[in-house]
Amino acid sequence: MMDIRAMITENTIEFDADLKTREEVLEHISEILVKNNRANNKEVIFNGFLQREKEGTTGIGLQLAIPHCKEEDILEPTIVYITLKNPIDWDSLDEKPVKVVIGLAIPKKYEGTLHLEILSALASNLMEDDFKDKLFKINNKEELINFLYKNL
Repeated sequence: MMDIRAMITENTIEFDADLKTREEVLEHISEILVKNNRANNKEVIFNGFLQREKEGTTGIGLQLAIPHCKEEDILEPTIVYITLKNPIDWDSLDEKPVKVVIGLAIPKKYEGTLHLEILSALASNLMEDDFKDKLFKINNKEELINFLYKNL
């Protein structure tokens, strides 16, 4: 069972981030992880995210990207939620720019289980317009944590 409240905290949520490229976003996520003692090595994590993007875009469409990284240097499963001040190109499947990024950082030991559970929960919920609309409108950290807790 995933514990959403342990994975996402007010420190791993950022609204209106002024980032211009996919690389800047991935680097920013890596910084947030290290700053909050959720990961050890920013470079390793950043490269993990980049490597995953090379395998195929995590821009799933609907103006949303779900980059994910599984590394030994990740200390605990973490969700980083970022809304962008200006939409950016992410090479998304629907070719639309991305406004919301949900970064998943998973310790290597949970590879193949936990991140798939989270991705699957997100994917099925995102099929519901209601879920996506609410997710995109929330601009309060506590409200966002409660919303994800109830819905994932």
